[in-house]
Amino acid sequence: MTETLTSPIQVISACADEVCSSLSGLDDGAVLDLVRGMESASRMMHSVLLDALAEVDSRRLAAQAGFRSTASLVGELVHLSRTEARLRAEQGAKLGARRALSGEPLAPELPETAAALAAGEIGPAHARVITEIMDAVSASTSAAQRAAVEADLAKHARRFGPTELAKLGQRMLAHLDPDGPEPRDDTPAPAAGELRLRNRRDGKLGFEGWLDGEHGPQFQGLIDQLAKPRPLSGDIPDPRSTDERQGDALLEMCGLARAAEACPTTGGEPPHLTVTIDWNALRTELGVALLDYGRHLCASDARRWACDCKIIPIVLGGESEPLDVGRISRTVPLGIRRALVARGRGCAFPGCDRPPSRCDAKHVRHWVDGGDTSLCNCVLLCPTHHRHVHGTGWEIIVKSGHVEFIPPAILDPLRKPLRNPLRC
Repeated sequence: MTETLTSPIQVISACADEVCSSLSGLDDGAVLDLVRGMESASRMMHSVLLDALAEVDSRRLAAQAGFRSTASLVGELVHLSRTEARLRAEQGAKLGARRALSGEPLAPELPETAAALAAGEIGPAHARVITEIMDAVSASTSAAQRAAVEADLAKHARRFGPTELAKLGQRMLAHLDPDGPEPRDDTPAPAAGELRLRNRRDGKLGFEGWLDGEHGPQFQGLIDQLAKPRPLSGDIPDPRSTDERQGDALLEMCGLARAAEACPTTGGEPPHLTVTIDWNALRTELGVALLDYGRHLCASDARRWACDCKIIPIVLGGESEPLDVGRISRTVPLGIRRALVARGRGCAFPGCDRPPSRCDAKHVRHWVDGGDTSLCNCVLLCPTHHRHVHGTGWEIIVKSGHVEFIPPAILDPLRKPLRNPLRC
């Protein structure tokens, strides 16, 4: 007797097992057809999920279970981040099936988008773009115009990717309201943007958000300017991807902000982090350091940070209680830094044009290893090349007032010394 599968999850699982077991027997065209088919099926399943979330909301299951919102209930139910749970709940409200107070079924708020998603013709990313665009449509727009805009967006989503669709949506918004909303004295100014931070499970910081049309181009212009490729030498291109270069550019912007005179202070000092690490871990680069907010940092990164920081030695007893706290000492004092600026006028790494204001002072022989804090044992490096030198095996030599870099053997078997021609 054959067992009947009653659960949708069991049906899907059985189908997945059957497909996976036969993948090796498919030709190239069949594999590509399978990818297209599975993506379409995945989109349809996402539509069903949104309907289910809308049903959860209409039954007020979150309130019955003691949760503040459908998003918080769903996040706990299927272990989603708050951001992802909120996004799905919002999409369920916009694209899921609805019911009137009398129980009569109603069309989704964005019916054309919901239909395209249910047919597997667009994906969740398209739906997110359309939802954001429709939220930005002016309240003065008529219902007929709103419906036409949503229908056009759903039509374009069948042909274009989410990035291209977002650009088309911005054009449509500009056409609908070329002058922008009329200013009113009795309402607060709209937010210029949003930024959401979250601690990832791997210890990294995740963030997402948006900036309005006035500030977004300014931010993007700064990122583009700071994220230009920087070759390691004349023959070695910048190994970083575009996303990695933009991440480094954001970090450089943060460094510039901390160094600015107008930057807020805490106790008379610019923003800073406290890094607590055992001396032996710092010396051997084996172990972890403790940061503010309870986060951890590997010892090798703590060692790199220690190139230009304030050091407070603390003697701890057997129960880790502080027995003695020494004075703060800066590893590279202001006088030596000024001499480094006069000598190198910026980042010393070959080919880099970063000015002194965007550079860290690095010990050639680290002070942890007995290197002294002197002009002949220090160089200026921008944050990108500071991390690169620490992590990839470059050696640094200061000779007759000039800084030379010896590349690792994997880049140059002959390990020919290189200088920055912009600093000679």
